[in-house]
Amino acid sequence: MAHPALAVGTSVVESVLRLPAPAQNAPPYCPLCFHVAFAKILETFHAYTLHECAGCGLQFWDPRKMPDARWYSAMYGERNERLLPLEPGHCFFLADQLAPRCGRLLDVGCGTGNFLLAANLAGYAVSGIELDTAAARLASYYCPRARVFPLPLESFRAHYPNQVFDVVSFFEVLEHQADPAAFLAEARACLRPRGFIALSVPNRNRWQTGLDALDYPPNHFLRWSPDSLVAVLKAQGFSIMSLQQEKVSLHYAAQQINSKLRLGVARSLAPEMPGWFRDEIQQDPEEKEQRNRAGLSLRTRAVQRLGRWKYAACFPLAAAALPFVRYQGQVGPYLYCLARKLD
Repeated sequence: MAHPALAVGTSVVESVLRLPAPAQNAPPYCPLCFHVAFAKILETFHAYTLHECAGCGLQFWDPRKMPDARWYSAMYGERNERLLPLEPGHCFFLADQLAPRCGRLLDVGCGTGNFLLAANLAGYAVSGIELDTAAARLASYYCPRARVFPLPLESFRAHYPNQVFDVVSFFEVLEHQADPAAFLAEARACLRPRGFIALSVPNRNRWQTGLDALDYPPNHFLRWSPDSLVAVLKAQGFSIMSLQQEKVSLHYAAQQINSKLRLGVARSLAPEMPGWFRDEIQQDPEEKEQRNRAGLSLRTRAVQRLGRWKYAACFPLAAAALPFVRYQGQVGPYLYCLARKLD
């Protein structure tokens, strides 16, 4: 997935300050439509609780506080070594017949610039925002025709208030936002009249055989379904142009089979192996940076290689299961949306 490198402002959602504080132990308010959540807690993880809004259906973790750039660099820094392949959300947008074919495009959370480069080659004048300064430098290197700003979105708007765009994109970014209402308001303010937003988020309705280690705070704060995404964007002043759920791919099917066959053998053979990402992200980023610098032992690398062989062995099983999985109507992990600003 793309780098989630954005923070948000607070002033654009002053209305929430007028809401009465929920009673002690009462469900929290939704960070987007400000309805109270259902009383049932869906999941508990460390100090966080997962809730579902009774109004828009968004699932959100409470409390929410976005990490700083240093945290993202420590947790995602290994992605800064190369230009990654395009993600499904990028491909959906570039193939979307309802999207504009040219114009000024701002990609929020642009990572090392894979989508900036592809969009520029497709005819867009591109700019990017990326909080991770190392990734921002690489984005400028890989796509020299792009303007890349190592700033949070609200700081970009403060520094360049007259910059407006035909398209603002944020692929695999919205689920990371502690204050999604503020983020969407800032993105909307960057658009010209009748401009477009293009985005993708993890689809919480996706086929899963186990827990997704990425889908926990402080990495992900929000879990989106097609219905909740449509409801939220309409309430934020957008008209939905297209909405697509990714099909289950062979690669994703193999991942899910591999997850189902996880027995903990690798951990018993090499206890020093890095922990699950959802547990690592609870730690201080300095500890993660130290482990990254220290590298892995020969034993751990051997166990990891065995794990890759096990994963490769899942592909024949996935190929056999894929027609049945699709027949059941199961969907893949990406949810793409193109929406237009209403003015």
